[in-house]
Amino acid sequence: MKQKLLLVVVGLVAVGLTVFGATVAFRKDVSAAPEGFASPINVGCYIAAPNQCRIHVDPFTININDGAGARLQQFTLYANGSPIYDFRTDVSNPPGVDYSPSLVAQDFAATCGTTYVVNMIAKDTTDANPLNYGQTTAFTCPTTVP
Repeated sequence: MKQKLLLVVVGLVAVGLTVFGATVAFRKDVSAAPEGFASPINVGCYIAAPNQCRIHVDPFTININDGAGARLQQFTLYANGSPIYDFRTDVSNPPGVDYSPSLVAQDFAATCGTTYVVNMIAKDTTDANPLNYGQTTAFTCPTTVP
């Protein structure tokens, strides 16, 4: 009877250790996820002149908040997978926790009647590769003036 009880206890301990080990491994992977983020990426499209549309990006803030002193290295805005704005920071003095870029004075060229998705890819000093920090839903540039 004691041997059966001992086997049950040993079995339960083995199952518990297996579950605990899997949980610790899962937590380790989750904590390795990027901790930077951006405020909402708000974008619109308008007709600037006949047959000429422009994409407008509202101001946004990038936050690098990993607690390990990470600094922003770069970010790129993409429209349908093509870069429309590429930004790199000063190597000797990169921005720290929050950064709000001043975008170009002119908006970005677009094709009237085309549907776009804009996303921001950013990289901090602790990231191995650039990561997706935000994305818009699909929007279509107008084709005619109302």
